[in-house]
Amino acid sequence: MLKRLSKIFRFLQMSVKTILIALAYLGFCSLVGAQPFTKDGIIFGKITDATTQEVLSFSTVQIINTTIGQVTGDNGKYEIKVVPGTYIFRASFIGYESDEIEITISDGESKEVNFELLFGQGDIGDEVTITAQAIGQAAAINEQINSNKIVNIVSAEKMKELPDANVAESIGRLPGVSLQRSSGEANKIVIRGLSPKFNNVTIDGVKMASTNDFDRSADLSLIQGEMLNGVEVSKSLRADMDANAIGGTVNLKLRTAPDEMDYSLDAQGGYNDVGSSWNNYKLVGMISNRYFDNKIGAILQLTSELKQLPSHRFGGSYSSPFIVQTIDEFAETESEFKLRTFGTTLTDQLTERNRNGGNVTLDFRSDIVDIKFFSLYNHKLDQGVTRNNTFQFIRPNQPFSKQVNSFENNTNLWTSSLTNTFKLSNTELIINTFLTKARHKTPGNSYNFIELSSGANPISQDFLIFRLPSDVLETFGGTSADSTFLQSHSVNENKLSDNTFGLKLDWNIPFKLTDKFSGTFSFGGKYQNLNRTNDNFQEFVNYQYGAGRPRKEGLVELFPEIITNLSAQNGISANNWVDPSYNPGQFLDGRYELGWGANIDLLNNMHDLYYQEHPGFYQKNGYNNFFKDYKGTEEAFAGYAMAEVNLGDLMVLPGIRYEVQNTTYESYHIELLGANANGIRGQPDSVTTYRDNAFFFPSINLKYKVKDWGFVQAAVYKSTSRPDFGLLSPLVIITENTNDPFTSGNPMLKPSTAWNYDLGLAVHSNKIGLFTVNVFYKKVTNFIFTLNNYFPNRRDLIVNPPHGLLEALPGADFYPMDRLDEVHRTDVSFNNLEEALYKGLEISWQTSFWYLRKPFNGLVMDVNVSILRSETQYPYFEDIVIGIDSSGFFPQDIIGFEYLTRQGRLVNQPSALFNLILGWDYKGFSSRVSFRYQDRSYTSLDSRLSLSNSYYDTFTWFDVSLKQKINNHLSVFSNLTNVGKHIDDFFMEFGDVNLPTNSEQYGFRTQFGLNYKL
Repeated sequence: MLKRLSKIFRFLQMSVKTILIALAYLGFCSLVGAQPFTKDGIIFGKITDATTQEVLSFSTVQIINTTIGQVTGDNGKYEIKVVPGTYIFRASFIGYESDEIEITISDGESKEVNFELLFGQGDIGDEVTITAQAIGQAAAINEQINSNKIVNIVSAEKMKELPDANVAESIGRLPGVSLQRSSGEANKIVIRGLSPKFNNVTIDGVKMASTNDFDRSADLSLIQGEMLNGVEVSKSLRADMDANAIGGTVNLKLRTAPDEMDYSLDAQGGYNDVGSSWNNYKLVGMISNRYFDNKIGAILQLTSELKQLPSHRFGGSYSSPFIVQTIDEFAETESEFKLRTFGTTLTDQLTERNRNGGNVTLDFRSDIVDIKFFSLYNHKLDQGVTRNNTFQFIRPNQPFSKQVNSFENNTNLWTSSLTNTFKLSNTELIINTFLTKARHKTPGNSYNFIELSSGANPISQDFLIFRLPSDVLETFGGTSADSTFLQSHSVNENKLSDNTFGLKLDWNIPFKLTDKFSGTFSFGGKYQNLNRTNDNFQEFVNYQYGAGRPRKEGLVELFPEIITNLSAQNGISANNWVDPSYNPGQFLDGRYELGWGANIDLLNNMHDLYYQEHPGFYQKNGYNNFFKDYKGTEEAFAGYAMAEVNLGDLMVLPGIRYEVQNTTYESYHIELLGANANGIRGQPDSVTTYRDNAFFFPSINLKYKVKDWGFVQAAVYKSTSRPDFGLLSPLVIITENTNDPFTSGNPMLKPSTAWNYDLGLAVHSNKIGLFTVNVFYKKVTNFIFTLNNYFPNRRDLIVNPPHGLLEALPGADFYPMDRLDEVHRTDVSFNNLEEALYKGLEISWQTSFWYLRKPFNGLVMDVNVSILRSETQYPYFEDIVIGIDSSGFFPQDIIGFEYLTRQGRLVNQPSALFNLILGWDYKGFSSRVSFRYQDRSYTSLDSRLSLSNSYYDTFTWFDVSLKQKINNHLSVFSNLTNVGKHIDDFFMEFGDVNLPTNSEQYGFRTQFGLNYKL
């Protein structure tokens, strides 16, 4: 406790020093006659659409011939302080005619000046009116072109007009962004080819807690887009932003109450064709108002959703590469690497998703202080049944096994924040405190069946070489419940708890030296404390062999209707639980056929009573009780200074950030022993490790306005990515069978760091919209990579290790070497000594065709393409003979491990991305057609032989959204998702042969409903 208080005191000391530096600067400005701030006149007002009177969020207000200006907030309001005099103010918003007003302000005067802008240019012939989709696009464009960093925007208007299934789906339409899916919905995003764990996701600036038990990725399927006021994806960093974002930072912005009473209600139904299910609904409600002369605002949002997410999945398994030698007609030997198809797993999963959320946002506005509080709650409950049907082609005596699981994934996320903005003269002192909590529980029951066969007609091993699993299944034949037995069932649960508390301070100090030289100095700091615990639990009962007899007797005593041979060693006949009504339909569009199904309700009823009456029959699974267990505490301190300097048409934003992180992780060292009831030897040893890291993160963002039609933007900055929670755990589980690698964390891991370079050109006008071209380059050091076949007791036999390799790998100071044999090996994560390089090109065009004749003036288009490349050197060990051991009767080779590398792309990065969105509004009708293309990407790499790389295949996806306005308050809508019935396919490339490894089908879905808005 004293140590933590000491660290907080150091953080406060750093904050006080920052304030003193800022005060010294203000004093210097006074001595030289500069004007860091003024107490003179105030010009304020609002910018609205002249026709609809709707506010224009993120408009620009500029005093012409100066660098003084402001971008309005989401309420369209601005406030600018100036010395007395006469000025010409210009208000602009892409797609609208700019407006200029001459304003004279006297000493101490406050003057309200509102702007009403006209859409289009008024010289087209037809009356020009703005459409719902066009205003959403214009808002995103305006926010992007006014940002002082490189960003992409999803506007609130876009998300409200034709909402997606969740916020991840909306973000996936932006350039350089690809998606990862779970249960048919996007849940995580990949930015510029960097995996989700390399991205920072925040909610109104507060880091979103990870609900993943292993890595730091955020599950965006928790968040409904209707609850947000837009999304900002930052691809460059400023010094006031967390540096833990090599890929980028995603900020989910929450709404605040508008100036007038507002409420809305959405009610939806839905259909899924895989499960032929209509049991889907979604309700979204929002109400807001402002009180006491608009000083206090309150907004309440609630969502509730039930969705059926059935899926069909395929998985293939193959042997390791082996050499086949043949002799040709010239008696010459030829060698060739080949693979055998070992088996396949066909999975039928029924998932019902309950998703609920709520948000309360309160704000207070005054001349002295602005206060904003929000508390956001999100809950997702996935529950259902998984049926895994596994075919073993190389085990003729046990050709088939079935695992039936009832599962529940229960996720709760709370995010709360209190922000106080103190207005000290013309400066802003912002103090933010925040708290996040995440809870994730996955209770479930598993039932394991196995089919027994005489094995009289085994499949030819030659037939299995490079054979498609579907071809083998045709030869293999079906399955029979008559020869299948329930061998065991288990109860399991994983519990994750994640709590984060933080305090953040920012002080923004504007200055003005001349009309062409102005800007803002910013100083600040941050303290954050994270506590995380993960615990796994599993117990099982086995009905096989002699030890299984008393367990079977106990079961039959409770359920006399069960028919079984108590003396049989195979388990209990599966016929007791066959479900005659089970029908999986066309599995993977008819690619495969499934056989019989087990009745999960009967199994669960049996298990619940049996577990209650005979808990002593259950044994703990030693490995599964510990392999995810850890406790971790992370404390982070940060301080920064930066300055936005505007020199005419040039904006320069340099900054420096310093971050310190202290981590403490606790886990176990365990030795497995199958002879013991719980599967482990003795009691696990508790192990605690400590780690400190400190880095400077310089950054500079540049923006040069070429003309009124465009600008050039550039950024150079340093960023980082902290190791996964699970990798930092000091967990070691030593296997009894030395043929299998043992489990090992690596608490010595350092954060990966990257130097990032961005350059972009943007062209914009009312007719063009916004056209951008961006190139980027990232150089990542200390990239975390898994090194296979590391023998801790044979470190001295590593040949040609590069400098720093042995220091990067855990050794005697970490492992219990007395428990490890020489042949014990592990696949361990370490900081790769080779650099990883990312580079790419992003081209985007957002426009509306308001200038065309009716009805084509309602068209809007958003198209972007990204070309991505990456490379690194993948290390591996090659067995080589380094000497002869002559100590025995027969001399033996001494085998060493040569450190080698091979070049390859990095995982999860597609080579190309393409998004096309076409929208059309006509009178009260709105429609949107979306097309996504994602080129294939690596999922794993064969670093040693370069023979069997695995890929996620090419991805194409069609969505259609339709909406019809009934009157000024009521609309009906329909969303059609995955119109082309895309199936996710994964495969392994082995020379010229592609072998399927996984396939996932989620089917076509439709939603339809009503929207009522005040």
